[in-house]
Amino acid sequence: MNIKEFYASFDPTGEEYENVMGRLATERLVSKYLNKMVEDKSFENLQKAVAAGDYKEAFMASHTIKGICMNLNLKPLAQSSDVLTEELRNTPDAGRVQELLKKVEEDYKFVTDGIKSIG
Repeated sequence: MNIKEFYASFDPTGEEYENVMGRLATERLVSKYLNKMVEDKSFENLQKAVAAGDYKEAFMASHTIKGICMNLNLKPLAQSSDVLTEELRNTPDAGRVQELLKKVEEDYKFVTDGIKSIG
């Protein structure tokens, strides 16, 4: 799979690919930052913080994931992490946080598996 095909896997319109290329200009840079996203520890930190009930730390991790994904136009994970971030922003409901975390985990796996398959 190439980078354009990766973006097409969640955005068949090609808009997200065009947006990220407009921002970063070359596929080499897109690839560099996609790989840095996979290496980033924010997702691991999010899972640990939620498990510990540390919603302040979970908020920071979720917010970081959201920002990375928005900058790289990773729409599925950007959207689910945004919803989780907003739940964590004020007085989070533990059940709702768990529910939203499951969606973030699904989207994280989809995105990172896709990134890892780029050849």
